[in-house]
Amino acid sequence: MAPTRTDAAAPRSGARRGRGAAAPASTLLQTADRLVAQIEDLVAEIAALRAENEALRTELRNAVSMLERASAALGGAANGRRRGAHAVLAPGVRRSARAARIPRRGRATPAEVTPEVVRAAIGKLGTATSAEIAQEISRAGVQVNGRAIRWIAERAGVGIEETDGHRRYPL
Repeated sequence: MAPTRTDAAAPRSGARRGRGAAAPASTLLQTADRLVAQIEDLVAEIAALRAENEALRTELRNAVSMLERASAALGGAANGRRRGAHAVLAPGVRRSARAARIPRRGRATPAEVTPEVVRAAIGKLGTATSAEIAQEISRAGVQVNGRAIRWIAERAGVGIEETDGHRRYPL
């Protein structure tokens, strides 16, 4: 016969019996019973969470299928083009492999920002950094950044003074 929980807690014949020997065994049993009850509660809670999770997954599947049906009904014409998609070519027209690999980029700086404009801004400010020059030109109405100013100034032959890690452009 297999030992039960009460058999395991009973003292053996060769064990010492002293005052309070029964108290630790009963405390151990109470603690074990509490632990078993807590584990059972956790198992029940996990089962409830799994059921709720399955209901949420079903709801999500229904929502995704509804969005897919709506997208198919619109035919992708809601915005004129989909996010991240390239322009759609006419049926039968293929883009060449070379054209697909080479990105087409326009001029990075506005055409209005010329070496003369940069020199004029430096003349107005005195010695200035490329960010300060770009800010001055942008205040005049043409948005430009410091990197573009640095590129134009260096090719326009404007002198460069480097102090404290900053490039300053004197006229």
